[in-house]
Amino acid sequence: MITGIVLAGGASRRFGTDKLAAELDGATLLSRAIGAVRAVAGQVIVAGSEQDGSPGDQDEAVIFVADREPSAGPLVALADVLASLARAPAAADPRHDLAVVVGGDMPRLVPAVLSRMLERLNSDVDVEAVLLEAPGARRRQVLPLALRVEPATRAAAAAIERGDRSLVRFADRLVTAELVSREWRALDPAGDSLADIDTPGDLDRLRPGRPGRMG
Repeated sequence: MITGIVLAGGASRRFGTDKLAAELDGATLLSRAIGAVRAVAGQVIVAGSEQDGSPGDQDEAVIFVADREPSAGPLVALADVLASLARAPAAADPRHDLAVVVGGDMPRLVPAVLSRMLERLNSDVDVEAVLLEAPGARRRQVLPLALRVEPATRAAAAAIERGDRSLVRFADRLVTAELVSREWRALDPAGDSLADIDTPGDLDRLRPGRPGRMG
């Protein structure tokens, strides 16, 4: 089974208002992220504050859950969702119980890229997570992230138990593979699947005709 997990918590301090409610091309950032994940996953779990659930979202495959600890950070929210998936009835082969994790502030995700990440993960049972190669980035890009639920649940719990709430170091606990840039950029030439929104300026740069687009 494939589950989509959209991390939608946070206070949007750098944006100044609720950034997930901001619109791009006539849809909110959150709804665009959900739509991309919904294209590749049988169910979608949106982990964030309760108000993140738009009354217009009637898709029964999209589940909104409030963060147990609203200010604890994305890894704690992810760990809670993974633990709930791990408690669900076991699949015939848990090695193929997969999830794709994205940020609710990632409005330009390309479903074909997410699908390729899941294909790479499903093709090699020794790999526990797949990331996108981002040459020149200042740090490792951990979202979007395709992962195996079982080992990721253990890794997230172990990290939190040690007081480490970094998504980057959580990923370091897993056996990872990277889709090389030339492979995924063939599906997403602008490189927008790595774009997230922290400030109003970030959002402006994604609007049509604005300079500064990735690529």
